[in-house]
Amino acid sequence: MTAAEIESTLPWFAVIGIAVSVGRSTSVSGLSAGFLRSPTVYLVVGTVVAALWVVFDFVEIQQRSRLTAAIGVLMALVVGGGTVLTMGTAQPRVLVWNGVAVVLAVGVTVLVLWTIPSGHRATHGWLGAWVLFAHVLDATTTGIGLEKLGAIERNPISAALIQMGEGIGVSGVLLFLVVKVAVALLILRALDPDVDPAGRETVALLVVAVGAGLVPAVHNLTLFALTVS
Repeated sequence: MTAAEIESTLPWFAVIGIAVSVGRSTSVSGLSAGFLRSPTVYLVVGTVVAALWVVFDFVEIQQRSRLTAAIGVLMALVVGGGTVLTMGTAQPRVLVWNGVAVVLAVGVTVLVLWTIPSGHRATHGWLGAWVLFAHVLDATTTGIGLEKLGAIERNPISAALIQMGEGIGVSGVLLFLVVKVAVALLILRALDPDVDPAGRETVALLVVAVGAGLVPAVHNLTLFALTVS
C-alpha cells in the first residue's frame, strides 16, 4: 500500500460522518441500525474500500488511488444528497448556516496558515492543510449548531470545554475553536516529516487526524439538515 492510496481514503471519512448522522436522526432498526453505528460503520466502510482495492487488483487498474478518492467523493455526494432529499426537506436557513460554517472554516484555515511563520509551519502540503481545515470545520459547525440552530453538544469533552469557556467569561465556542486549531497545529508539528515526501506511517497518521475532525464535522452538517426545522 502506497502513501497515495492511504491519502485516497480521505473522502470516505465524509461517508462515515453522513452514515452516523443518519443512524442518529432516524428510527432505523434491525441490521441497518447496526451498520450505522460507530464503530461498526468504520468497519463497514473500511471493508468497502478494501473490496474496491481487491477488484482494482483483479482487473489490473493502475490509478487506483485516484479512483478510490473519486468513488469516495461520489458516494459522499450521493449518500448525503440522497438522504437529505428522501428523508425530509432541509430548511433554507439550515442550508445557509451550514454554508456559513464551511466558509468560516475555509477563512480561518487560510488565515492560520498565512499567519504561521514559515519556520514553524509543518511541511505536509495539502494534507497538512486538510488536518487544520477538518478540525476548524468541526469547531465552526459546532458553534453554528449551538448558537444558531439550537443543537446540543453530545461529546462530553467538547461540551465540558465549551462550558468552561462560558464559566470563565469568554465565548465557549471561541475557546473550542482556538483549542481545535492548537491541537491541529500540534499534530502537524509532531508529525513533521524528516523526509520529503512523508512516509506511509506519517501519511496514515495524518489521514487519521483529518478523519478525527472531518467525521464529526460532516456529521454535524448532515444532522442539521435532517433534524433542524
